[in-house]
Amino acid sequence: MTYTVAREFTDIDGHLKPIGSTVELALDRAIRLKRGGYIVGTIVHPVPPIPWQMIHGSGRRVTSREENIAGLASAITLANEIRADLTGHYADVGAHTTAADGDNIVVAPAALDLPMLLTLTTEMLTSYAAHHLDSRTAGPGPWLYHDAQGTDYTLASAVGPINLQETITKLNDLKAKYNNHEADNTAHGTISADTVTSGNAAYGVAIRVPIARALSEDMITWGILLSGTGTVTGVSAVPGNGFVDFTFSADPQNDAVISYMVSRPIYHG
Repeated sequence: MTYTVAREFTDIDGHLKPIGSTVELALDRAIRLKRGGYIVGTIVHPVPPIPWQMIHGSGRRVTSREENIAGLASAITLANEIRADLTGHYADVGAHTTAADGDNIVVAPAALDLPMLLTLTTEMLTSYAAHHLDSRTAGPGPWLYHDAQGTDYTLASAVGPINLQETITKLNDLKAKYNNHEADNTAHGTISADTVTSGNAAYGVAIRVPIARALSEDMITWGILLSGTGTVTGVSAVPGNGFVDFTFSADPQNDAVISYMVSRPIYHG
């Protein structure tokens, strides 16, 4: 710290310090000189560092698309719109002049999280497959709902997904196949407006890692050990209550490797 000389003295370097000059002094010498009236100025005592404790850490953790934040959010948005459009399409007697489809109604509620999303997606795949199969009946029928044999828009797979990555793949396929079926004017009478307009489910650049003890005020120290297929770099790590959101320069996919530590200050009082 810098102080002003109030009383002439010879410093430890052997130089005379005249009144009015300024000096740079270590804390212990400044205290002694201040007591003797040789200097004026505020004595600033250093603040001791706050001790931190590690709450959670991982020396090596592989990223997973099952934790992709945008992937889950976009899949939920898409699934819920498909659910609404399937419901509207089945009930449309203008499109289904033989009869409305009351047999394949989707009863699962709109999805709010991954378990609900898996349930809803599985039911919709089964529902659409059965409804579409009726449109593939060769003439002269009979058809339960449709007017005639339409174009084949069979799903790549009607088997229910078991994780988020499978769900995204199957929902995007269901959207494409359903939209084509809905617009098929051979199988249907009047084409309605029950088209899915939401974008495809897609992965983003952030993952949410569950950490039970994490709090929003914690400090995250992290690094990327392996950039993976996406050759990602780190952008940020933001803690929340029970999780940490890691953001990358691109989708980290399933093979980036990170190391991180969650720390919290130890307060004494």
